[in-house]
Amino acid sequence: MTVNTPERQTATRYALALGLLAGLFGFRVVVQMVQVWFPVEFLPAFERWHSGALPYGWLVGAQGVILVVCLRIVWAVKNGTMAPLERQGKILFALGMVYLITMCVRLIVGVAIAPDHYWFGATLPTVFHLVLASFVIVYGQFHQRASQREVPVSQGQTR
Repeated sequence: MTVNTPERQTATRYALALGLLAGLFGFRVVVQMVQVWFPVEFLPAFERWHSGALPYGWLVGAQGVILVVCLRIVWAVKNGTMAPLERQGKILFALGMVYLITMCVRLIVGVAIAPDHYWFGATLPTVFHLVLASFVIVYGQFHQRASQREVPVSQGQTR
């Protein structure tokens, strides 16, 4: 029987958020594959899912590795087998924010200035980079918050 402590509840919430983000990324990978091999009209064409920055074989291989890593993280967070490390959380959070800001700039430039540019104008891939950046940020938050221990505050002292 598993004890449902506040720490476990917090880890479960993080695992749910991370799982949702990994699921969205997995959706992108699957839909892109569908549009390559069995195109359907109600989904955007393959060219909209693929910027061309990498050959598709390399891209799908990299996406598969990213998805496996994301799912392993979700599993470890959910099962409590990952020890949260505050320093790692700070690093992940900072990297995630840089990634997020970079992809936001890419999206804005692609929509407003260079919609025909192969990298800037690739709106769907950029949206899914925002999903991955969010995954890194949430994972960093998990490490930061879960590693912090509640220290009793004596009367008259603030943290």
